[in-house]
Parts: sequence; C-alpha cells; structure tokens
Amino acid sequence: MDRAIYYKYFDENILPNIAPIEKQRQSIVRSVFLSSFIMILCGVACAWLFIALSTRNNLTILALPVILFLMYVFFIKSITNAIVKGKEYQKKLMNEVLPLFFKPVANFKYWEKNRDISTFLDSGLFRDFEAREDDFSIFGIYKDVNITLNDTKLIIPPNKTIFKGVAIQLEFPKSIDNHVILISKNEKIYSNYSQINPQIDEMNKFMYVFAKNNNVKFINNDLWNIIKRMAQNYTAKGFSLSYNNNTVLICMRKKKPLSFGFLLKPLTKPQNYNDLIDMFSVVFDFIDCVQISQSF
Repeated sequence: MDRAIYYKYFDENILPNIAPIEKQRQSIVRSVFLSSFIMILCGVACAWLFIALSTRNNLTILALPVILFLMYVFFIKSITNAIVKGKEYQKKLMNEVLPLFFKPVANFKYWEKNRDISTFLDSGLFRDFEAREDDFSIFGIYKDVNITLNDTKLIIPPNKTIFKGVAIQLEFPKSIDNHVILISKNEKIYSNYSQINPQIDEMNKFMYVFAKNNNVKFINNDLWNIIKRMAQNYTAKGFSLSYNNNTVLICMRKKKPLSFGFLLKPLTKPQNYNDLIDMFSVVFDFIDCVQISQSF
C-alpha cells in the first residue's frame, strides 16, 4: 500500500492537531538534555576530585570509594534519565498520536481486550496454555476483511509465559477449506499435518509449511516477500501463521510491545511515522495478496 494515502491524511487531518504534542516533545527534549548535562558535569567533577585527592597522603581511606561511587551514579543517572523519559514519551505517542492514524484506511478503533483462547487453540500454533492477556487491541475492516491487532500474552498460570508479542487475526469472507500452518524454523513445531515444500527456495530455508490438504495456492513469492516485510516491520524474533478455513492468525514473538516513534524525531514530519505506517500497510498488502490468489 502506498504511504501517500497516509501522508495526504496527515497533512489534512493530523498535522493541525499535532502542534501541542510537538511543543511538549520539544520541552521534554530540552529537559532531558539539561538534566543529563548537569549529571555529566557532576560526574566529571567527581572524577576530577577523585584524581586530585588520590595523590594526597592525608586523605582518609573511605573518601576515594565514596567519590568513585558518586561519579558512577551521576554518569549512570544521565543515561537512565534519557531512557526513562524516552519510554514515557513512547507511551504518550501510543495514547495520543497513534489513534490519529486509525481512520484513513481501515477505520481502526480501540477494541475490548480479549481473553478468548479459541482462535489460538484452533490455529494449532500453540499447546499447553490456559489463559490469554491482551495489553493492547484495535479492530478495523479492510476490503471486507475483519482485522484485529493485539499485543498478546499466552500464559500457563500462575506466571509462565509461552508467547509474548503481536497477534494479528484476519477474518476473510471466503474459506480455503483447509488448515495451513507456516512457522519459522526457530519456533517449536506442533503440527500433525503433512509437510509441504513450496517452490520457493528462500522460504524453505527459513519456514516450515504444513497443511491438511494440498490447497495452498495462496503461498507464492509475493506472499513470501510480504511475510519477510511483516517480520521486519514488527521486529519479530519468531513468526508463525495459521490459515484455518477463513481465519488467519499471525503471531510474531517479540519482547517489547507494539510501539513507534523516537523522542528526537519531530512529530510534524510525516516521514517520521514510516515505521508506524509500515506496520499497518504490510497487513493490508497481505490481505490484497491473499484475495488476489482467491480470485483465481
């Protein structure tokens, strides 16, 4: 999908509303630089004091370790302060800026956090889990396909997590009358279906494909290229996909929740949202690719 759709929507609908948040970003950046600069100066002062006093014979034995400790505290504080403020800013982007990008294509909206595990059980991608927790969930519709995008954890009570990452559920109008599983070779394999090797050499190096029957015409080079982009855009550490009749479930393992943006990037430049736009657009491209294959 062309980014121009989002760029045009940004100029017409988002940019007028983003100015107050951009001023807050600039204020945060100034405060971070100032506080970090002060902490660094204090650390340098401690380092200078340590060197100066270490040559004196009348210094007590406890003074040097204390000064050295304070030096490290100031230097570490200068770094952690920037990290903490950066994380707080990303939360602000998720709460105040992300919703501004929901409307132009799929008209996304926040969705009720789901605890239903039936789709995950039916997918055949996971075993031995008893509960699901969604930290974030949005719902939209693109070309008659229902899209649910979640930050999800699958757990075994009380606290064993077997999956943490992004889960994308797509409900297509048509069924393929099959159950197909694609799973990266660094993930655990559970399928009892027959293994299939599509005529895509690169894909066979990195993915296993299992299917209930041989109706896998939607798997082609275009789809493989989209899967690679999707894994890259979502910084996935592991990738698994289930296409069960009319429902696709894509699960991408990752440590950090869905996020975008960076404290030092101005909010008024549409190109600075490319990482966010790409996360949406690759889902739309996946849907387009599957629907094209269904039309033959």
